[in-house]
Parts: sequence; structure tokens; C-alpha cells
Amino acid sequence: MAMNDNLAREINMQAVPSPRQHPETQPGNVHIKKTVKRGITRLEVWLISFFGCVVFGLLVANITMAMQLSTTNRTTQDLDQQATDIQVVNENLEQNIQELSRYDRVYKIAKDNGLKMNEEQIRNVSP
Repeated sequence: MAMNDNLAREINMQAVPSPRQHPETQPGNVHIKKTVKRGITRLEVWLISFFGCVVFGLLVANITMAMQLSTTNRTTQDLDQQATDIQVVNENLEQNIQELSRYDRVYKIAKDNGLKMNEEQIRNVSP
């Protein structure tokens, strides 16, 4: 059996090469395929810059349009308020006209000034 053990050892030793026999497998000579990590290419930088500028321009345009819309809305509200104020003034003036043109008031003023009523010369004008 001792002889069989030595034979088995010799076969195992021949099957596994030792590092001294094959210089290719030594740790200093190991060839590892290196992957080169590249940064962003010039085209990618240009595209990112271009789209960044486009997005920035769109944001500026959006803010500008929002400001113009806000200004236009404010102007519209101011004009509506002015129209409402003018309408109130007109209604007040119409009410004053109605009060000043009452028949009894006109008749009293005529009487105070010595005027006489002549039915033939009276004309009714309706507004």
C-alpha cells in the first residue's frame, strides 16, 4: 500500500501544475482584461448642454407668460371696476334727472317766476 500511496501522490502532483513550472499563472503575470471607463463624450456634453439651454429657455418663457397673464388679468379687473363705477355714476345721474324733471317741481318753478301754463305749448318728452 505504501507504494500505491506514492503513485497516487505522483499522479496528483502531475495533474496540478506548480506555480514554478508555469510562469503564466504566477500572480505577477496574471493578465486581466481591463475595462476602460470613459467619461461623457463631447457629443453627449453638447446634447446635455443644448437640452439644458432649451429647458432653461422654456422655463424663462413660462415665467414671462405667467407674468404677462397676471398683468392682463389685473388690467381686466381694473377696467371692470371702472365700468362698474361709471355705471353707478350714470344711474345716480339718471335718478337726479328724474327728480329734477318731476312735474310738480317744474310747475312750482314756473309759478315762482310768474309764468302761466298754456296747454297748447306743452310738449311731453319721454326719455
